[in-house]
Amino acid sequence: MPDQKEKAVGLALSRAFALVSWYAPEQKEPLTCSQGEEEEPELFPVPGQVGALLFEEEEESVSPDGHSGLKALTDFLEQLLSKVTPEGAFSTLRVMVTLPTLRRGIENILPEALMTLGIERKNIYLQDYLSSFYYYTVNQKKELWNGDVALLEYEAPEMIGYVLHIDHSKTPALVTVEKAASVAVREELFADRSSEGKNKEKDRLLFELLKKVFERRNVVTSYLVGEYYDGSWAVRSFQYLCQHRHAFRGGNLYTKGACYAAMARAGMVRMPEMLFLGSHMIRENVGMNMRINGKEAYYPIVSAGVNWYEAHHECEMIPDSETSITLLTRPMTGGKEVQRVLRLTGFPERKNRATRIRLTVYFTSANCAVVEAEDMGFGGFYAPEDLHWRREIRFEDAEMEAEGEL
Repeated sequence: MPDQKEKAVGLALSRAFALVSWYAPEQKEPLTCSQGEEEEPELFPVPGQVGALLFEEEEESVSPDGHSGLKALTDFLEQLLSKVTPEGAFSTLRVMVTLPTLRRGIENILPEALMTLGIERKNIYLQDYLSSFYYYTVNQKKELWNGDVALLEYEAPEMIGYVLHIDHSKTPALVTVEKAASVAVREELFADRSSEGKNKEKDRLLFELLKKVFERRNVVTSYLVGEYYDGSWAVRSFQYLCQHRHAFRGGNLYTKGACYAAMARAGMVRMPEMLFLGSHMIRENVGMNMRINGKEAYYPIVSAGVNWYEAHHECEMIPDSETSITLLTRPMTGGKEVQRVLRLTGFPERKNRATRIRLTVYFTSANCAVVEAEDMGFGGFYAPEDLHWRREIRFEDAEMEAEGEL
């Protein structure tokens, strides 16, 4: 059972706003920070420097006032987390941060800021919005996802429809979320139109998107995210949307989905037997054959089904006459096992089994693994030399049995 003091927190960050949801074991479901008599989800404005750090490829490390972007991010995260737990109690939190997309570098920036607040690295998680959509969906009543589920977003200048599909023919069931259709919402479409005319045009465009999304699909539930979708203008569209289907409109789906994901990691909620094939998920198993306690055995290094920014493995080994390291990779859906060889060029001349090698495997994307090896010497017998070996493995080239160094 989880520690009763623990809370799961979902933080949904965009360039403009952040939302916060949390769950404690005495609650029935995650709650979202809200405001006003109608308890609308509270939107916390994201400081410009924080937005630049998280969503721009390049950002000045120091602002004119001398504070780094990381310091601004840490202060902002502290403000958000203070809404759900007393200041100083952050170490009891399991935190999932969700963003529209995860660009390279985010997997280091956000954990560093959260660890500064006292949260252990193992209790910090990251995922994109579509992953949060999955976690939100499958934690609702099963009748809401016993068929395909649609997600409708507005990302200027277009409306986008995604579809979550569950393939029950596999064990475990495989879940995918794919972009099904989009419709451009260009300003020139509304030029010289009255307010009523603009509303009719917006309604027409949404209706067009819905037809594309629902075509040849068994969509049982739809979620409309954001303030753009307004029942005052989407008259025809909403009639079509709700015809023999469930439909919901709101703004806290991603933050609640992130909270459910943190709950799943903490064992606070039981997830259905499914495997979510997100765009950031590693779909290859990585391991090697080695002698363990005197017996030949397969040693798993990275298992498929985890997000690439969470995949990191480090171990040490003592080569037995080998001057290369052979990794074995196999797709999670089955297929040919492929040998990936890292040649230890310039291997030191020492007695056999008198060298320790530190092996590190990590990913820079869902389709690219990096293998690094380092000479660690051998106790007081041999000092380590400055020897490092490295290669990249790109899984889109899985059919090619690439050997040697890159």
